[in-house]
Amino acid sequence: MTEQQANESDEKTSRTRRPSSSSEGEKTTQKRPQRKSAERSSESTERSATNTKKQRPAKPKLSARKAAVAALKQLQELTTRTPESVTGVEPRGEGWRVTVEVIESARIPDTADIMAEYDVDIDGSGELAGYARGARYFRGRTRDE
Repeated sequence: MTEQQANESDEKTSRTRRPSSSSEGEKTTQKRPQRKSAERSSESTERSATNTKKQRPAKPKLSARKAAVAALKQLQELTTRTPESVTGVEPRGEGWRVTVEVIESARIPDTADIMAEYDVDIDGSGELAGYARGARYFRGRTRDE
């Protein structure tokens, strides 16, 4: 074998061989501490749940109409006052917030009735979660008067 052939053979061999870190006596990478598989799976579950919450708001199980009907019935049972109308329905987390207009005090003539707005929170199963009385006013008058 000539010197040129030997050099070409060495070049081919050096291209195909990879230097091993154990033969050099130094390690270039550090070992990471092993985590338990349960920790990894719980972290990935938490991450995916967080991503899901950010992507979509929680959709109430109950329809708006059913929430409004439930709010009217349950508010009347608790306050013993007559609901006049539903003036608003909006989703709140797993449930709904229903705004109900109620006759606080019936008078003659009707325009002298004292009205009130109640905000009623209904959970996803149709049960009353809470309520609060808002503004009070005379029927037929605007709140600015």
